[in-house]
Amino acid sequence: MVTISAKTALNTERTQVSSDAHDKFPEQLQKALDQGLLKRLPRTFLPFTRQQLRDWDYLFPYERQSLMHLLLFLASLSQSESTALFREVVLVEEKMGVRNWQFSTEEQTILNASLLARSPHYQEWRKAVQKVFDAAEEHTAKENPAKASRHRLVLLVIPQKLPLDSATVWGRWQSVGRAVKLEVKDAGGSQSPVQVLLGTPTAERRAGLLDIVTRRPGSTAADCWILDAGRELVESVLVNEPFEPGSYPATLLSYERLAGFREHFSHEINTMQKDLSAADAVYDRLRKLDVTPWCPPEVAGVPVIREYLRSLYLSGNGALIYGNSFVEWGASEAFRRARPDFLVARFGVRSRPKPFTSVAVFENPDQINPLPAVDDLPGSALDAQVLALYVWLAANRYDEYRTNTACLCVAESLSEAYVIAPPEFDLFREVQPVPFDRFRAVVAGWLS
Repeated sequence: MVTISAKTALNTERTQVSSDAHDKFPEQLQKALDQGLLKRLPRTFLPFTRQQLRDWDYLFPYERQSLMHLLLFLASLSQSESTALFREVVLVEEKMGVRNWQFSTEEQTILNASLLARSPHYQEWRKAVQKVFDAAEEHTAKENPAKASRHRLVLLVIPQKLPLDSATVWGRWQSVGRAVKLEVKDAGGSQSPVQVLLGTPTAERRAGLLDIVTRRPGSTAADCWILDAGRELVESVLVNEPFEPGSYPATLLSYERLAGFREHFSHEINTMQKDLSAADAVYDRLRKLDVTPWCPPEVAGVPVIREYLRSLYLSGNGALIYGNSFVEWGASEAFRRARPDFLVARFGVRSRPKPFTSVAVFENPDQINPLPAVDDLPGSALDAQVLALYVWLAANRYDEYRTNTACLCVAESLSEAYVIAPPEFDLFREVQPVPFDRFRAVVAGWLS
């Protein structure tokens, strides 16, 4: 028999879920929520789950699918099966004393993360949580056998202006791939090699990689990403296409074109006091701010990308300060959250750090130090070499990129590419130096 208080709690939950959802959830998921699914979850599962549900409109297709699979799996369990699945998580929560914490069950907060990380049982909790996700993935794999994945491409670009040493440039990759010499002379006239590969903005546009990927059946903007530490690459795409607001076939992110967003955002972050509760208050305000006026057109009309950037800048990883950090961390988050088929990461030039500037708290050095900015080409080159490898390692964490994926790191100043790909990738059978037209044809054929 259900008590009055239990009925009230269940009705409250249903009202909250329905209010938040506005009929936006798929029918199966809404039904599971209406039947009280969230009441069966441990306390430490609730912040993530509720925040994801609340942000449903701002999730990439891959994230929605993953959340659906998890929650429908949990909803399919009997009460005894659910209890058994979460037993270890609940036991660890009891040892941690979570019920006595100032722990938000509504959203993920800095205070929540701090409380969990400071517990001596934190690693034990992580392992218990991972077991639940592993069980959900195993169930999903049985219910939905994997289809043959289409070819993917990760294109990393170290631009011409960055000085590289041919003897050491690929040393950090530890021979996981091989270097291929390219003949890029007169590859595109005033265009960079990567602009030619993408197919912008020449008469050969239809042969470009951008068109090949965006014209795949079912392709969305989340399947094709271009991240540029400068602005040239993104602007070469924009100048050639009469895109309607919000109808871009690819995700286009330029660090320099996002300058206004970054400056406003960093100013807000610097109002933060050195206190966890104050930090959560600032972050809560930043999550609710309308950032649309700060965005260039290719971002302003795409809500999911606006929220992706908000999350990226709130993660405190250097993306607000350095273009190369923005490219590396932005690409890593794209792999994690969207699993794109095609991603271009173009690194660039940063300024030398100015003395007596507080980069640790996200201050803009150009605003607080009158000294002129000076390009740091050697430092930028080192950044690009290291971060290009990090982008590939980030992709390689996920099963989707361990097969049927080619990674090309193009060093423009050396007319060379470092290639990691399956044995059937045709570039491995070409006589070097490979003419650029042939290089482009091979890469286009891979994605076609």
